[in-house]
Amino acid sequence: MKYDTVYIVAGIAILSIGTYLIRYSGIYLANRIAFKEHHRQMLSDSACVLLFTLAIFNTIFTENEFSGISKIIGVSVAILFAWKRYSLIVVILVAIVVTATLRYLGFS
Repeated sequence: MKYDTVYIVAGIAILSIGTYLIRYSGIYLANRIAFKEHHRQMLSDSACVLLFTLAIFNTIFTENEFSGISKIIGVSVAILFAWKRYSLIVVILVAIVVTATLRYLGFS
C-alpha cells in the first residue's frame, strides 16, 4: 500500500467508527435526555436548513466551477412542479428533460 492509501483507509475507518458511535449515542441517550418541544423543533429546522443549503450549493456549483444556467433552470422548473404536487418521477423527468434540452440548445 502506498503512503497515501494508508491515510485514506485510516480516514474511512475513523469516520465509520465515529458514525457508529453517533448512532449508538442517539439510541443510548434517547431515554435519558428529555428535550423541550422548542428544542426538538429547532433541531428539525436546522436539519432542513442544512439539507437546503447543500441542495443549493450542488445546484449552483459542480466541483469548483459554476454548473451553468441550464442546471439552475432545470432545478427551478423541478421545484415549481414539486410545489404543484406532481409525483416525484414526473418532477425528476421534467428536470432532466428541461436541463438536457437547454444544454442541447447551447446553454451551458
